[in-house]
Amino acid sequence: MASRKDNRGRALEKNEYQRENGTYTYLYRDLMGNRKAIYAPDLATLREKEKKIQIAAWHGVDAEEGNSVTLNDVFDRYMSTKFGLKQTTTASYHEAYNRYVRNDFGKRCIKTMKHSDVQAFYVYLIKNKGLSLRTVEHLHVILHPTFELAVDDGILLKNPTKGLFAKIRASHGYSTKRRHALSVEDQRVFLDYIKDHDTWGRYHSIFAVLVGTGLRASELSGLRWDDVDFDKRVINVNHALVRIKAMNGIKEHFEISTTKTSAGNRIVPIMEPVMEAFREEYEFNKKRGFSKYEVDGYKGFILTNYNGTPYTAVRLDEAIKRIVISYNKIETANAERKGTEPKLLPRFSCHILRHTFCTRLCENDVNIKVIQSVMGHGNINITMDIYAEVSEEKKMAEIDKIAENWDVF
Repeated sequence: MASRKDNRGRALEKNEYQRENGTYTYLYRDLMGNRKAIYAPDLATLREKEKKIQIAAWHGVDAEEGNSVTLNDVFDRYMSTKFGLKQTTTASYHEAYNRYVRNDFGKRCIKTMKHSDVQAFYVYLIKNKGLSLRTVEHLHVILHPTFELAVDDGILLKNPTKGLFAKIRASHGYSTKRRHALSVEDQRVFLDYIKDHDTWGRYHSIFAVLVGTGLRASELSGLRWDDVDFDKRVINVNHALVRIKAMNGIKEHFEISTTKTSAGNRIVPIMEPVMEAFREEYEFNKKRGFSKYEVDGYKGFILTNYNGTPYTAVRLDEAIKRIVISYNKIETANAERKGTEPKLLPRFSCHILRHTFCTRLCENDVNIKVIQSVMGHGNINITMDIYAEVSEEKKMAEIDKIAENWDVF
């Protein structure tokens, strides 16, 4: 059989053709058996494209797939395949992606994205947009599996984000900041300041419960009178209340969620100061009227604002921020008048109050498994990390105490 040749007398390989206008085409079947064609202005360019198709086939991917697929397309596909994500996590992923990626970087063809492109994007977010490394890390947690899906679907040969954030972390000297619990004195000052305060007094029982139980803010928000057994002095933690931000035409709303981990379903003992806080809250509810607010069939919420709506972590964190500012302003003024150094409260959040409760348990040598159970830590390592930090501080304090009593130096 005579070989086919182009108009320059060059032999054409199987499935190579020269078109009437002098350009070239190559016909082949993709991994799914679909017929496809590629085109080139000359034979050399055509064979370079053929080579890429063959290499891609050896790796089990489709070289042509993804030429019109954007990063946005793959992210949306990735999110549609995720099962088991909590509503708050899903909302957080969408919010971060839509704010920082979708309208610019996300419109790019994913096929063309290289490791250096994503790295340059991260650096741009840090230097030009002023994003913190923690925020960029959150975006990386979203983008890495998105690109991984593109690899799994045969659009890319390799994931351009692989090992990328480690480089960013190293180049910027990034390290995760350890959360520090409030000192016993700061804890006492904070609660004493808001007790019976004209403005902040409403929050006293709320924060007393939080700092005396170690509940997560979402667990505190969803706490109902039915969840508290006053005779046995325990709280049955079995759900959380989360606020879902507006997304895809759905208005912002509350939903009942499972606890953060399976270990989150737990029984938390109630100490006397917390019992007193519940009594205080009960009297407040009697005067104002018990909340009739209902979410997914759950009602009888304990800690609610004046219109009966449960408090959210955002609302409580904002209250803490304003309380600290208020206290520090007064403390600074008093110190200036007395000519002394002010003892200011540090900035903290609801989660720090949870961390503070755990720290107090560790300081009092409560059994580590008991601490894990009360805190609802799914991983004992979380409990151990806090316990180890406390142990180091106690060790130094004990050595200093011994040094004071030794008369040998």
